[in-house]
Amino acid sequence: MKFLMGLFLVFLSSSPAMAQFGYGEYGGATFINAINARTIVVDLPEYPALIGENIKVQINGINTPDLKGKCKKESELALEAKKFTEKTLKEAELIDLTNMKRGTYFQIVADVLVNDEDFASQLVKKGYAVKSSKKKKSPNWCK
Repeated sequence: MKFLMGLFLVFLSSSPAMAQFGYGEYGGATFINAINARTIVVDLPEYPALIGENIKVQINGINTPDLKGKCKKESELALEAKKFTEKTLKEAELIDLTNMKRGTYFQIVADVLVNDEDFASQLVKKGYAVKSSKKKKSPNWCK
């Protein structure tokens, strides 16, 4: 596992895509699917398949309703939000990942820019997400 982490970091620092934007960013991700409104799966074409295909990316700084919600209203809103995410990202001309960091389960946590616009802000504006912080509790989507 340590070997793979080292290999991943070497590729991160030497990729042509990384050189274009600087460390911690990736330009030109390819959307594969949405697990939910906040977690997407992308390919990173400049990377070898081992570390660049079917990569989970969690959108930074938001909370979204859960598909297995506490009530029917939450589950329905979560499904609607997931469909919005899928449609928006399928139609995107450009998907960039910025402020990338590693999450708890080795997924990437990043700001996602869709056609140069912050996607988290779009989700919040549509009512599919709220800004999150460590101090703030998750909202009650059942109200």
